[in-house]
Amino acid sequence: MLTFAAVAAAGLISGCSSLPFVGDDDREVNRAAQLEVPPAFSGPAAGGSVALPEIASARAEAMAREEESGVLATGTDIEVAGEPGSRYLVVGTDPDTVWPKLQGFLRDEGYSIRRLEPNVGLIETDWTGVASNEGPGFSIMRILKIAQDTLFKPDSIEKVRLRIEQGEGENETLVFVTGQKRELTGDEPLVPGDESTTFEYSKSADSSALTAETMSRLAAYLSGGSAEESRAMVGAKFQARSKVISGDEPEDRYIEVAQSYPRAWNRLGLALDRLGFDPVSRDREDGEIEVKHSYPQALYEGIVMRGVTVDRDAEMTLHLSLEVMPRRDGGTDVRIEKINVAGGTLPKDRAVILSRINAELE
Repeated sequence: MLTFAAVAAAGLISGCSSLPFVGDDDREVNRAAQLEVPPAFSGPAAGGSVALPEIASARAEAMAREEESGVLATGTDIEVAGEPGSRYLVVGTDPDTVWPKLQGFLRDEGYSIRRLEPNVGLIETDWTGVASNEGPGFSIMRILKIAQDTLFKPDSIEKVRLRIEQGEGENETLVFVTGQKRELTGDEPLVPGDESTTFEYSKSADSSALTAETMSRLAAYLSGGSAEESRAMVGAKFQARSKVISGDEPEDRYIEVAQSYPRAWNRLGLALDRLGFDPVSRDREDGEIEVKHSYPQALYEGIVMRGVTVDRDAEMTLHLSLEVMPRRDGGTDVRIEKINVAGGTLPKDRAVILSRINAELE
């Protein structure tokens, strides 16, 4: 049955060029994602930033070409760290080994890789079902769902982001998983070839269910264990502790995390991922993080402020610089160093951003 399914899927793929709603741009992206051999990783540079060379070692490059199995070497530890809603995997091997496995996992899951950015350790898939950009046509992402997506419109579309960082030792890699979904809001039926047919989906939102399921599958993929064991591991209970500290001035506000610097740093990175921020630069040694957000209005979803409004249609970009510093009592403080909004204004931006980040850290 598996052989038949594979042949059938191959036949469907070969026929995609004749589908009127599959754009040329999408086919170019998919081919590049399948053929590209990624750079490998090494540890952070002496300055502490997570900028990584194109080829870290010949051994890692060879592994990327030769190892087809996703299972890591026997005895490799895989653990779950973090708090509910902000968990991540701690893998007991170096990033050189983990990086190609992550891409293999996404391919095995049927995703098309849209972004591959080794300088910040980021892999992001395209939206499953249809393309999320404004280009013409539709892009079908999961091989075994092609027939369904051709005849029916999906109730929701989804994408996955994986990000890795060097752990505390050379043989430790941190893997952060973020899943997002967009719900169908349009109600017109799909008629292939009918240009008047439209699909409308809501703004992307973090999906804790998709994140947990993807993390479970990834843990099983890397360890060779069962999905049930991995789900139990990801579902372990943790206690979260963080709060926003107010001051006399808005600039005095900051987040106080009752956890050590390494854990707070890792959880903060994942919180920013899930809030929709894209990494720009990270310096763990100096505690500096720079990120940007291409639709910062999303941070105001569900927030009611009297007398102020947010322009949902404006094309804004938010650039944010954060300072992460350890405290003498063993905790960690997170402060906003700089906020820059291009293309518009955001009311009470500092308070809203800190509130959103703290909600992820709690």
